[in-house]
Amino acid sequence: MTNPNHTTSLYCRDIPDAGAANTVFGSDTSIMVARPGKTCCMFPLFWFTIPEGFYALVTKHGAHQPYVESNGNSSPVWPSGMHVGPPWLKVSHLVTKQSILFNTQIKGCKTKDNVTVLIDVSIVIRVMGDDPETRPGDDPQNVYKFVHEVTPAGLQVQLQDAQAEAVRTLARSVYHTEVFGLRNVSHSELEGVQEKLFSAEAMDRVGFGPVETLSQGEANQEEKDVLGEHDYYDSLEAGFSVEAGASVADAMKVRLNRQFNPQGIEILDVIIKDIKLPHTIQSQMSQKTMVISQNAMQRMQQKHAMLSLIQEEEVKTLNQTHEEQKKELIEDGVYEVMMEKYRLLQLQSEGDRQLEKIATQMKIDVNLVEVESGLTVQRILDETKLETERLREQSVADSNVEVAKAKAEVDVIYADAELEAAKNIANAERVIFEAEGISAPLNRRQNDHITFINKLKAQQALAANDKLVIMGTGGGKIANALLQADAALKESPSQVYTVDDHKSRETVLTELAIASGKTNVRVLIGPGANAADI
Repeated sequence: MTNPNHTTSLYCRDIPDAGAANTVFGSDTSIMVARPGKTCCMFPLFWFTIPEGFYALVTKHGAHQPYVESNGNSSPVWPSGMHVGPPWLKVSHLVTKQSILFNTQIKGCKTKDNVTVLIDVSIVIRVMGDDPETRPGDDPQNVYKFVHEVTPAGLQVQLQDAQAEAVRTLARSVYHTEVFGLRNVSHSELEGVQEKLFSAEAMDRVGFGPVETLSQGEANQEEKDVLGEHDYYDSLEAGFSVEAGASVADAMKVRLNRQFNPQGIEILDVIIKDIKLPHTIQSQMSQKTMVISQNAMQRMQQKHAMLSLIQEEEVKTLNQTHEEQKKELIEDGVYEVMMEKYRLLQLQSEGDRQLEKIATQMKIDVNLVEVESGLTVQRILDETKLETERLREQSVADSNVEVAKAKAEVDVIYADAELEAAKNIANAERVIFEAEGISAPLNRRQNDHITFINKLKAQQALAANDKLVIMGTGGGKIANALLQADAALKESPSQVYTVDDHKSRETVLTELAIASGKTNVRVLIGPGANAADI
């Protein structure tokens, strides 16, 4: 890539380390080679980095150390990136890969007619250190040669001497009027100059074209009046000078490359930026241009006066013609107005007739539409009535069917309910029977208990009767025991018996008789009472 800045000197500079190379080279375009210092650190570093965009040379104990690639090939230039190695390996030189614009002003150049001119020349250079496989003609060995043999200062001196020699030789081959054509032009501008030089117009001017006709001569004369007669030939001369300058610049580039390619330097372009003539020569050329312009202005003023007179006469003639045409147009307009009025009346009559016809037809159409609409309405009413009756009969029939279905469903529901009720009654009776079967023993026990209670009540009543007499009927042991107990109770001398004591004795005897439950006892209540067996 070409640096947009240019420089007038080339030199080598010391920088703190390799990491600062981009900043230093970016700020100063005169630097071609940088010598990085060793990074200050408490501990030795076993790695170093090389920034992108530079050819790097590495030394080991001060001696050049080539880079060994993976395939075994060695190269004096180390690639960019991080490299691991002992602390005594260091980057000794960084050479920029950028193209440098070197500018030189060559003073005191003599032209072919001994006019001194100043020519400002710039050349674009670069170091040819790339891989020859990617860029034919390059060799990494050129980087080592440039750093240790050519050096930036030596290259600067050689470039200045070579430029001065080439430019002075170029200036000596042209006149001072042709020297401005040596400036560099773009490719498109050069094509435009060549097209103008070999155009049919240029050939006509120099006498190689066909004989011009009267109209062509007048046109050329008008162009001369505008541009000046000498301007066109001057432009042709300038065009030839531009074409010659372009070829000379290319030749200078080839000659410089022939000189510097063996040293590893390529000249990418030779640019003649500016050419300055002495002030007196420039004043003479300016005065010549002013005289040509003044002559052209005088011719244009005379032509303008002649054209003004011709134009005034033409304006008068045109005004008269316009007046006559105006009168004719007014008369024609009056006639056209009358004809248009007549046609307008005809159109109005035709329009009234059409309106009346349309109104009559409209009435007829309205009556027809009314009749058709009445018939349509009546038909719709009849169809509506018929459809209403049909829907009414259909609804009655549907309702009867639905009522019958509902009754049938009610009967079915009643039958199902009666069946379910009968089933429930049967189940209830079965449950009642089962419950009675379960409660029968309990009822029997309850009746026995009630009977036993009643017996106890009866016995209690008998026991409370003081007229009761209990005697055995079978002569059982229990009856005899009772009698003996009764006699013993009566004959006991230690007891004083009262009525209450006698009741107590009878009660005891009765309880003993009843509690045995195994002996028939005859009970006599009071004197003359009947006996009852218990």
